[in-house]
Amino acid sequence: MYSSNPKRGPSSQHYDNDRNKKQRPNNPSSSFTPQSRGGYQNGYGSRPQQISEKYKNRDNPVLDHINRLPEPGRCEPCKLAATEMQTGMIALLDKLEADETTPNGDRDVLHHARELRRLLSARAGKTQSFEVKKALDEKRPPTDKYVSVPAYVGQKMAQAKDLPVLPHITEPYLEEAVFTHVSAHGAARLRGVSDRLEFLGDAYIELISSRLIYSRLPHLDVPQQSRFREQLVKNETLGKFSNAYGLPDRLKHGGHIGESKAWTKVVADVFEAYVAGVVLSDSENGFHTAEKWLSELWAPQFLDFKEQIIENPQAKDDLARLVACKDVALHYTEERDGVMEDGVQKYFMGIHITGWGYENEWLGSGDGRNKALAAVHAAMDAIQRNNAALQVATKKKQELLQLRKEEDERKETEEKKDTPAHTGGESEAVGRDAGSVSMPQDAQTSGSSWLEKEKKKKEKKERHEKKEKKRKETSKSSSP
Repeated sequence: MYSSNPKRGPSSQHYDNDRNKKQRPNNPSSSFTPQSRGGYQNGYGSRPQQISEKYKNRDNPVLDHINRLPEPGRCEPCKLAATEMQTGMIALLDKLEADETTPNGDRDVLHHARELRRLLSARAGKTQSFEVKKALDEKRPPTDKYVSVPAYVGQKMAQAKDLPVLPHITEPYLEEAVFTHVSAHGAARLRGVSDRLEFLGDAYIELISSRLIYSRLPHLDVPQQSRFREQLVKNETLGKFSNAYGLPDRLKHGGHIGESKAWTKVVADVFEAYVAGVVLSDSENGFHTAEKWLSELWAPQFLDFKEQIIENPQAKDDLARLVACKDVALHYTEERDGVMEDGVQKYFMGIHITGWGYENEWLGSGDGRNKALAAVHAAMDAIQRNNAALQVATKKKQELLQLRKEEDERKETEEKKDTPAHTGGESEAVGRDAGSVSMPQDAQTSGSSWLEKEKKKKEKKERHEKKEKKRKETSKSSSP
C-alpha cells in the first residue's frame, strides 16, 4: 500500500520488504511481546523485548518468576505504595510550611511549598481513600460542622498553650485603636490614640516590672535590678509575647514591613498598647489585672534569674586587719578602663600596699559590675594569692603586735608593784588590771582590735595619773 503512493520516494519501499511478511517463530524463550503478558511494566520501565542468552532455558527459576509477575494495574502493593508516598509528601510539605511560617522563615520556600502541597492535594483527591471518604460522607454525613485548623494557626496555638490567658479589652474603641498602626489609611483619629496607648503602656510595663523586682528580688542592688528590668521590658521580650498571642495578625496597617528591627519594634508596640488598653478598659481593676497577667508572663524569667554571689563581702576588712596599721596603707586603683560585656558594664581594680618596706606593691586584682564590687574581688584575690609581699607584711604586723603586748604587760606589772595595798579603790583597780593581764593570750588577741588596744592604753594612762595625783595629795597631808 505504501508503494502505490507517488509522493513517497524510493526510500519508502523498505516497508514492503518480504522480510516483514515472513512468519516469525513463536518462541517464548527468545522474545516477549506486550500482548503475551498483557502490556507488562514493572514500575521502573517496560518489559525488555530480549533476554540474555543464559535465560533462554524454560526451566530457569528467574525466568519463571518474571513470567509470574502481576500487571501493575492489578498490583495492590504498588498502588498502596504510590498512595502512601504521595500522602507522606503532603505531610512533609505541611510541616515545611509550618516551619517556614516564622519571622525568620524563607518566603520563597514557603510559597513553593504551599503551591506544591496544593497540587499534590488536588491530585490526591482522586485516590481510593478520597472515594472511600466520599462514600462515608454520603452514607453517614457528619452532624457537626468540621473546622480545619491551618498549619499557621496550629503553630500559634502551640506557642500560646503555656501562656496565661490573654485578658480582654472591654472597650471597643480601645481595642480598635490598639490594632491600628500609624500607617493605616483613613484613621487619623485612631493614629493619635494608638500612639498614646503605646506611650502609656510602656510606662505601665516599666512600673509593673519595677514593682515586681522590688518585691521579689529585694536583696539586689539598684544597678543589678535595673539591668534585670531591662531584660524584662526590651522589645525582643515583648515581641515574643506579642507573636505568641497572635497580636500582630490582628494589626491593621498600610503595608507589610519586612522582618527587621523596625518590625520587632512594631510588634512590641502592639503589646505595650494592649497593656494600656487592658488598664484603661477597667477603671477599678484594670491595673491589677495587667499586673497579675504580666507577673505570670515574667514568672519563668524570675525563676531563672541567678544573681552574682560574693564569697566574702568583708574581704577588704579582712585584708586590712592582716597588714594595715599606722604608716601602712592599702591603695585600690583602677587598672584599666571598663568595658561593656553582654550589656553589662565591667570594671577592673587592683590593690597595692605601701609600707613594711614596700612601695606601691601589687597584691591582687579583681573585676565587677561596679568599682566597689571590683575592689572586693581584688581583696579576695589578694588573700587567696597570699604572695610574698603579703606574707612579709602580715608577719611584721604580728611581730609589732606582740611587742606592744609585751610592753603593755610589763607596764601593768610595774604599776601593780607601785600601788599601795591599803587603798581599797586602788586595790580593786589593780585587781581588775591583774584580771585583764591574766587573760589567755589567744583571747586577748582575738577579742581586741587596734582601736580597743589604744583605748585601753589611754585608760591605763588616766588611771596612772589619778594614782600619782592621789599619792601626792596623801604625802602632802601627812607632812608637818
